[in-house]
Parts: sequence; structure tokens; C-alpha cells
Amino acid sequence: MSHTPKYPPDGGYPTATGYPAAGSLTQGWFAVSDPGYIKGALLGAGLTYILTNQKVQRALVKGVVTVWTAVQGGIEEVKEQIHDVKAEMSMKGDADKT
Repeated sequence: MSHTPKYPPDGGYPTATGYPAAGSLTQGWFAVSDPGYIKGALLGAGLTYILTNQKVQRALVKGVVTVWTAVQGGIEEVKEQIHDVKAEMSMKGDADKT
């Protein structure tokens, strides 16, 4: 019985299932044919573009402010309608009492 460790010919490290196949490290990190890899690369490129381009940043902020202003206006409109309904109910209640 020999105590000399057995190393794979490609110099890989052992895993729970044995030694990885040759080239599996590059397939895991640079799996260009994997759709998830391509999606991640495109997402990273898009975020980098957004975070570094001043014109895109300004356009995004302007769009967010426009949407936020519209949401706030819609909320104020709903509040006003609720106030109107309450006033009508109060007036109707006062008219019923007399």
C-alpha cells in the first residue's frame, strides 16, 4: 500500500465526485455557449453603460422624476375625490336630518 497521493494528469483538484474533467474550469467561468452566461454578460454591459454614461443617467433621472410626479398627481386627485365624496355624504346627512 502506497501513501503517495495520486494526482490527475491535468493537475486538477479533487472534488466530491472525483477529479474534474480537463477544461471544466474554463467551461464554468467562460461558458460562452450557456444562455445564462450570455444574459449575465449583456446585463453587466448594460449596467456598466448606464452607470458610466452621463446622458443616459440624466435621461433615466428625468424619466423617474416624470413618473414620480404623475404618481403624486394621481394620489392628490384620489384624495380630492375622497374629500368631495365625504362632503357630499355630509351634506346629504344634514339634509336628511331636517
